Amino acid sequence: MSSLVLSILIAGFTSQAGIIVAVGAQNAFIIRQGIARAYVPQILTICIGADIVLISLGTAGMGSMVSAHPGVLKALTLVGAFVLLIYGFSAFKRVFETCMRLKSRFRLRRARALALAGGAGVDGRDLDDSHSRGDDADADSDVVNSMATQSASSLRGSASASIAGEVESSGNEFQQGAQTTLKKSLVACLGFTFLNPGVYLDSLVLLGGIAASYGAGLKWSFAAGAMLCSVVWFVALGFLSSKMSKLFKNEYAWLVLDIIIGIMMIFIAAHLALR
Repeated sequence: MSSLVLSILIAGFTSQAGIIVAVGAQNAFIIRQGIARAYVPQILTICIGADIVLISLGTAGMGSMVSAHPGVLKALTLVGAFVLLIYGFSAFKRVFETCMRLKSRFRLRRARALALAGGAGVDGRDLDDSHSRGDDADADSDVVNSMATQSASSLRGSASASIAGEVESSGNEFQQGAQTTLKKSLVACLGFTFLNPGVYLDSLVLLGGIAASYGAGLKWSFAAGAMLCSVVWFVALGFLSSKMSKLFKNEYAWLVLDIIIGIMMIFIAAHLALR
């Protein structure tokens, strides 16, 4: 490989890096999927494949078609903003549901602690609230009721084992709950990828224009560097996010992540709709 081709390859890599290495909607989605370990290979395949196709089209000269139809880009911008709003509100819905589960779990632990202390101080309101939260809460309430009828020594063993089991399984519960079906994950990924007008401006117009400046003989070397950057970035992002799953065995970590994602999605959606 000649030094000229290598320099153009590096130029393509760094140009794409300046575009792709940013915390946008697509990257935030990959991070969450990676942490949940939910269909990461399929998600990365779509993202990498989309970049390769778009960079190829831009290098072949399709960027002029995008520039010639601003109305299409405007419509795509509004659709993309709507999709981001839906995903942002979905994140806040998960935040609300998580808060409800945490509240129910806190009341249950309090009731168990009172039962462990003497069996006579269980707050009826805690049990009533648990009854109002569905099948899981009913099951938890039944545990507390049965604990209240046991002897003191049996009560201590039952309560301690129950609380220990709950703490041990809480991380797995939230990690499994963060996963969605393959179909929903793929549809969301396609939306974040192709309903973002920026991807067309960046991959088709910007990168395509830079590639054209190198002439017909060398523009594909630039494109190859940009494609290589996409492969390296998405694989690294998916891999590192999967490694972070160990840090998200606590339900509070998922709560913070969903709050950040919700704020980010709504902010990006507002930016797209108002620009």
